[in-house]
Order: sequence, then C-alpha cells, then structure tokens
Amino acid sequence: MKFKTSPRLRRGVRRLKNGAVAAGARVSLWLLGRLSLEQALRLADVVGAVVYRVLRKSRRLAIEHLHIAFGDDLTAAARAHLARASFINIARCFFELAKIDEIRARWETYFEVEGWEHAQAMLTAGKGAVIVTGHIGNWELLAAYFAWRGVPVAAIARRIYAVRLNQILVDFRSRQGVQTILRESPSSARQILKALKANSVLAMLIDQDTHAPSISVPFFGRLARTPAAAASLAIRRDIPAIAVFIRRRPGGGHRITVKPPFVIEPGGDLTTGIRSLTRQFNAAIEEQIRENPAEWVWWHRRWRRAPMAHLDLDRDFQYTVQDAVLRGRG
Repeated sequence: MKFKTSPRLRRGVRRLKNGAVAAGARVSLWLLGRLSLEQALRLADVVGAVVYRVLRKSRRLAIEHLHIAFGDDLTAAARAHLARASFINIARCFFELAKIDEIRARWETYFEVEGWEHAQAMLTAGKGAVIVTGHIGNWELLAAYFAWRGVPVAAIARRIYAVRLNQILVDFRSRQGVQTILRESPSSARQILKALKANSVLAMLIDQDTHAPSISVPFFGRLARTPAAAASLAIRRDIPAIAVFIRRRPGGGHRITVKPPFVIEPGGDLTTGIRSLTRQFNAAIEEQIRENPAEWVWWHRRWRRAPMAHLDLDRDFQYTVQDAVLRGRG
C-alpha cells in the first residue's frame, strides 16, 4: 500500500529543508569570511569541480544544452570541459559574495569597464532605464558595481522557493545599495513606478524560461520563451534599454561591458515591437555567451517548453499587477 503524507507534514518537511538550506548558506558565508579572497577563489575551483561530478542530472543537462547550442562545432570533450567550467564559475560567484566587503574595498582595481559612457548618457536622460543581462559571469557583482558607482539600481527578480534563503539574497543586495523588486509582490507595480521616477535602472535577467509573461524568439537557433517585461517597459514607457555583461579577467577580477542602447522603433504594432526588441535582447545575450560559454548556467532548461504557436505573448501568464506599469499608466 502506498504511504500518503498529509499536506501539513509536507509543509513541515519543506520548512525544515528550507531552514537547513538557509542555515547552511549562512554557515558557509561565515566560514568563507575567514579566508582571503584569493584563498576563497582557489577553494571555489575545487568545490565547483566536485559539484560537477556529484550533480549528475545537472551535469547531463549542461552537456546536452551545449550540444543544442553549438552542435558538432564542439567535441564531446570540449562540451564536458565547458560544462565543468560553468559549475566552477557558479562556485566562484558564491564565494565572491562571501568576500564582498574585501571586493568592495578594492573595487576600482577589481573591475575594469568598457562603454561606461552609455550608462552615463542613460542616467543623464533622467527617465530611468532598463538594463538586460543574463545568468553569465557574476551577475550579482554586476548590479553591486553599478550601485557602488552611485547608480540607483532596482533588480526585478522572482522569489526563491526557500523564504529564508531569499531573504539572505535580498539583504545582501540591500547592503550593496541594490533594491530588490520581487515579481510576485502585489506592490511590484508601485515599486517599479517609484524606481523610474527616481531615475533608477531596472536590472532584469531575461535568459531563462520562467512563469512570466513571455514571447518566443530565437536563441541559439531555436525559439525560446523569453520574458517580455523588459521590452514592454522600454517601449510602453519610452525609456532606454541597454545590455550589460560581466566576465572574469584571466589575471583576476572582472571586466564589465556596457553596450550601446538598443534601437527602439517608434509607433507600429505593440506586440511586433515587443517581439523585435526581445529578439535584439536575446541576440546580444547569445553573442556574449558565445564569446564566454564557460560562465553561463548551462543546466537551466532554456528550451523546456514549446514556443507559442504564433510567437505571441503567453496567454497562460497575462499581465496582472504590473499591467498598468507595462502599459505606461500611472
């Protein structure tokens, strides 16, 4: 006879698991704080390699997705090498967050920037802006860097399933000067409006298939559902949109690249405009991943759902609380 657990018991187990994950993260951050930044990064290389070996399902997905993206241009050995490198990069990202105070103390040498004039022009316009990027490099450090330079940043993100872990991340961003706007929050629309009125940049990661209003556009030669809010905000509220990326330098630290603003065609059909701009976003992210494949999260199921039949906005996830903002009201 199959044993059935009660909903209350499942919720209790979930709370225990989430609490354990959060406690483990706090302990790990504390322990890493005892190391120097260089020691932490060397340890990250070891931990990332071990995780690559242990998480067999994620490793398999990463290798499969590399084959989808690059086909036979990469050998099996090359795909395995890049998949392993992507796990190591994530470990480095986490360990860098544990050493954030040391990085902040030397941020002027830990980072170099190309194209900052585009960010400056965006701020001078005074209307706020949309920044799009992906889960490539250390995207949390990227947002922190902008805040350290005095740029008001609001990161639009989804809530992590583990409440305590989510709070750790929100608190971390807040300490660096980055506001978090949780997509699921009933006050998200008001927060977005307030951020734009304060000339903030809205930072959005749009390289994953999530349960958000999406549109299907090409990504590595396949149609992929891509969040539409970034393009919709830029078009409907007439604000600039730029892509920003971060990658590791061979000698340590990071290089940040601020791309020129995307071209937003005035007038025309709204859905066509959103599709066209989102296509530009995806092309920019794909180009960056092709240049730096070792630092993207390859195990995410980027093509897990079929594209919409007519490349239209997903009808299952209509705009709700953010509708007024996306449509330019308020």
